[in-house]
Amino acid sequence: METDRLREALERAGLTEYQAAVYLGLLDQGTAPVVDVAERAGVPTSQVYDVVRTLEDRGFVETVERDRLHARADEPGDVLDELRSTGELLASAADEIEDRWERPDPSEHRVSVVKRRRTVVENARAAIEDAEVSVEFGGSAAQFADLRPALEAAAERGVVVHASVNGPVADTDVSAETLADSPITEVRHSHSPGSFLTVVDRRQGFLSPNVHGEEEYGVQVGDDLLTFLFHWSFLTCGWVPAEPLHVAEPDETAYISIEEFVRHAAVCWSDGATVAVAVRGRDTDTGDPVEVRGDLVDIRFGPDNGAVTDPSYDELGGTVSIVLDTVEGDIEVGGWGAVTEDVEAEVVRVEGISE
Repeated sequence: METDRLREALERAGLTEYQAAVYLGLLDQGTAPVVDVAERAGVPTSQVYDVVRTLEDRGFVETVERDRLHARADEPGDVLDELRSTGELLASAADEIEDRWERPDPSEHRVSVVKRRRTVVENARAAIEDAEVSVEFGGSAAQFADLRPALEAAAERGVVVHASVNGPVADTDVSAETLADSPITEVRHSHSPGSFLTVVDRRQGFLSPNVHGEEEYGVQVGDDLLTFLFHWSFLTCGWVPAEPLHVAEPDETAYISIEEFVRHAAVCWSDGATVAVAVRGRDTDTGDPVEVRGDLVDIRFGPDNGAVTDPSYDELGGTVSIVLDTVEGDIEVGGWGAVTEDVEAEVVRVEGISE
């Protein structure tokens, strides 16, 4: 590196112009009278003593008292540590600035494409930290470990959290034993690798491929219509095929998807069982949050209006609704994007099943 570039680097590390010049002069000359160093470095004699004392305080040089004040460059260990620390700080700052520049404003963007997977994961973390109703997470064991504190904090706030860990989990903290005390609503594991896919409160979606692509990129959406596509992909490709690994409350089943609830409840209800249900959702007329409780009295889907007693997800791919017998009468509850029903369900909980 040329001297001018080296001097510039020292100045960026926090040295003044005179301090950098004196230090480089001592590196070249070894032990030398301070006045001589000042003359060669172009530093005023009246200021060189203060410059040398400051460099000595910072560990760059040491002084030697002779007939005249001498100085020499000190062992560069502290200097090297400071320069490397400064370089790491600047590199980290550059990465953070780039990440923040790429970070979309949810209020202004329905769809954003970013260049770094890390940006997608960090934005998903921020959304999870603000989640109020539900979180659907799909990702690798490493990504799950990274976001686990945020997922558990959300679950402790009462948010329903479904996490599907994809790919190998050997030598990781993803196991029934390590999750035994976790508040996360349910964790499942799929042996097949998959993309990072997270949906928060039905409004925000985050997607980034983990496999099949050398170039990193990610997609973020802030629209409940578009996130429905993310949700359906998570449900059918990630959640349903995965193996249950952990359930926080074994006696309580919570569904984020009305389709999954119907898929499980239709069989026992058709056999005559009484299914007590609690629904958290929104009034389709006002948009206000509502909670309704009652017994399941009807299931409606497909051209035969729910006549199939063991429906597949293919058969539940259209409009699906349930009817509850509540203290206020029958209330029809629809799924994601419900319009004609009384309530759009966000979370469906089974409170009891009796013959």
